[in-house]
Amino acid sequence: MGLAVDRITIQPNFRHRDITLDAWGGEVPAEVQAMLFDVNISMALVYFDNTVKDVCLQLSIGGAGAIGQTTRAGTLLGNGVGRFAVGNNYIGLNIASPIGQKPWRFYFTYLTGPPMEYPLGTEKTIMVLNWRAIPYVVDPWRGGLGATNYPIWDHSLDA
Repeated sequence: MGLAVDRITIQPNFRHRDITLDAWGGEVPAEVQAMLFDVNISMALVYFDNTVKDVCLQLSIGGAGAIGQTTRAGTLLGNGVGRFAVGNNYIGLNIASPIGQKPWRFYFTYLTGPPMEYPLGTEKTIMVLNWRAIPYVVDPWRGGLGATNYPIWDHSLDA
């Protein structure tokens, strides 16, 4: 899609829920539940492909008919279909890391608010993009396993 101007920020957001007991006073948890996580990715790109950017914007709003148009309110991004299937609007985001030699592949991402900052400059345009990666799966119950061992990212690039 483009060349990063500087660092790309990858921020996992772990979610937890306190389990409180009256016998403990209700203020300090007796136990804590892990409630999955999502990931925020932020990047500033220069020398980017506007056509790819436009497709990412269309998919992130739910598969809009054209750039700058909306979809029906309540449109699902995954639509109950698998990765790369027609109707799935999630984007596979691959980030190469030439210096660290550890690429990142996020399976189900979308541009999130604000999705982009596109200043029109006189010398160069640096576009800032904000992504969110989630653990999307067609069947969220997965035979009673839920999100157990379901990947949000790995360190291989799509072929």
